Amino acid sequence: MKKIIILLCLTFSLFSASATDTMEAKKLFEHSTQKLSLQNIRLVLDLETFDGKGNCKTKELTVSYAQFDDERKVLIELLAPENVMGTKIVTTDYPDKKGIIEIYMPATGRVQKIRANQRNLKIIGTEIPIEQFKSAIDKDFEFTFLEKTDLNDTHCQKIKIQSPEEKGYRIAFVSIDKEQLMSIEQYDIKGKLVGVTEFSNYIEVANSNAKFFPQMILVKNLKSGKSSDLKVRQVNHLSQVNSDDFILTPTQS
Repeated sequence: MKKIIILLCLTFSLFSASATDTMEAKKLFEHSTQKLSLQNIRLVLDLETFDGKGNCKTKELTVSYAQFDDERKVLIELLAPENVMGTKIVTTDYPDKKGIIEIYMPATGRVQKIRANQRNLKIIGTEIPIEQFKSAIDKDFEFTFLEKTDLNDTHCQKIKIQSPEEKGYRIAFVSIDKEQLMSIEQYDIKGKLVGVTEFSNYIEVANSNAKFFPQMILVKNLKSGKSSDLKVRQVNHLSQVNSDDFILTPTQS
């Protein structure tokens, strides 16, 4: 009987320690994303996209973030080149239901709506997934501490992130000194590395209550050999936001 009690105590202790580590891992990752300025700001970006042969295409775009009550909205607008100029994408995240992605294309004059859980959707002609610009983390995600390591001369804590809806998983690298998100690696169901997103050159956003944003975002698709390089040219805090600015209106019936 005493052995059973000891075994139960050990099992409970291990479970409690595991649960604590899970909560701490989630807390650290969320803290690293909360330090990012993902609310009431507007970014002006240069985007270079490389195919598997090294050929390069460039785009200019703006990304605006806003919060309206419980709704989080992101507006992406392509400014150049001419063949995609005027294309707009709005993502809306809700606290209690699946999000929506809306796409307006000048060529059709119509607005297309799709569910936000289509994770393979990319910004037109790039390797940048739409979810890269969304601030929400699903409450069902599981977080696990891995070992500490150095990444680009920065000491980081590795955190495994997995969703029950996905077959693969991700590993986030969070700097230990500043608790900034430095990289996210994506793995398939077999544990093979298939994608990498790197964040660097963090700058503080003026008038944003100590929020930061990386000036450089590099996304690599290791399966296709394609990659995209985002360079932030300008970051502006929006003192006032209007919900009408995040509504896409068709120009043709």
